[in-house]
Amino acid sequence: MKNLKFTSIILLLIVTLYQLPSAVEWLLGHSIFRRIRLESIWVELLCDALGMLIALLFFLSITYKKWWDGSTFKKAIPTVGFVIGLLLTFFLIKETYRSFRAVDKLYGYYKKNTGVLGNVFMVDDTLGHRGVPNGDGKTVFALSNSTIEVPIKLDAAGYRVSTKSTKEKRDSLMMFLGCSFTWGDYVLAEQNYSSLVADSLHYEPLNCGVDAYGLAQMLILAERNIVKYHPKVLSVQYSPWLADRARFMFYPTIYGEMPYPFFTGNDKQELTLHLPYFRSSLYNPTNRLFKTSPVSFSDKVSFFFKVGIPMLVDTWKKQGFFLGMRLGIVPSSEPDNKKIEQYVYQRIHKLCKDNGVKMVVINIGGFGYTDEERMANHYDRKRFVSSLPSLAKEVPFIDADSVLRAGIKTNENYSKYVHWGKNSPTDSTIYDNHPNPMAHKIIAETFVKGLKK
Repeated sequence: MKNLKFTSIILLLIVTLYQLPSAVEWLLGHSIFRRIRLESIWVELLCDALGMLIALLFFLSITYKKWWDGSTFKKAIPTVGFVIGLLLTFFLIKETYRSFRAVDKLYGYYKKNTGVLGNVFMVDDTLGHRGVPNGDGKTVFALSNSTIEVPIKLDAAGYRVSTKSTKEKRDSLMMFLGCSFTWGDYVLAEQNYSSLVADSLHYEPLNCGVDAYGLAQMLILAERNIVKYHPKVLSVQYSPWLADRARFMFYPTIYGEMPYPFFTGNDKQELTLHLPYFRSSLYNPTNRLFKTSPVSFSDKVSFFFKVGIPMLVDTWKKQGFFLGMRLGIVPSSEPDNKKIEQYVYQRIHKLCKDNGVKMVVINIGGFGYTDEERMANHYDRKRFVSSLPSLAKEVPFIDADSVLRAGIKTNENYSKYVHWGKNSPTDSTIYDNHPNPMAHKIIAETFVKGLKK
């Protein structure tokens, strides 16, 4: 009975420390305490450290005289087994805490009801993720006094199309490969450069750009869709981060793991496309239901089992594969971005030549998460020519990013080309770093002028 009471007190104390940061955050949000300046992350770190320490001491107390005793510390060097066991126990406690915190934060993110909502993306064994055939939804961002909502509509193949009524179909098709810049984050489908270019040149657009895609997915879609759709023109995005994503192996999401296709090298300096290591649980159909379900204890418990545990299993799988890479059991990615770019753009060019398709490369860059990154994150014609000299002689290179940079006045930066929203009548803030409608319009005009030349 005494042991049960002691255990209950310890568990209650651990749970209290675990919940304390949320309580402090709620308390500081009250008008009475708003003047108090306290970073919630430090409260969380302190409470977690105390909770892990108490958990470790509790473990030591219940194993006393069973696995260790006072004589263990009287020795000059404690037994190796005891030290290893203690370190392993602390590691397991730390990972348990970290896992619960990760699920808590993911639950909080879901309940913000922002980001991509609806039936938009699904897991894919080859691409990592893709658009849902005939799916629809919206992209949402909540500001202090307003909410930004942009509708998303997908066709039967899962590619983004306009939500407006379908116009008369044109005979010739123009296909676009790229990431969220080509997809058009936070702009209407008819506002993004792919739609504007196709309309201006009187082509039917096929926007195969998808959020978070890199050169690996772009090559897969080129091999799959050039033969399937027979486009007259293929536009291929050229940006600094596309090669990064083709070697990450796992896309760096805020929560959970997203295995990606990637390129791996061999002794003969040849590249091979490697499919994702496993299926991510992030796009399970049941997951999105929690974005609209009411907050409750039972809802959180259900979320933990249906979303949280699969997410944690994905994390453990990822760590297992990284261990395998260090041991040389499983392949890792090619580290050279330029080598990946040369391989992919040349492969796509060969596909185009073999199928009578006109290939065009569109340079879009400069968009980062700070003003300094935006100005430094730049590709240009000089780089394209030096890294792909043979391709540069045959393929039109549209340097839209240099045109955007030329439009920046002294003391300005790329901020004018990203998405701004009002927090109040007198206060505006950047809510997303993708090209805004003005930037898409400039990119499209540059594209059309370049092709007409």
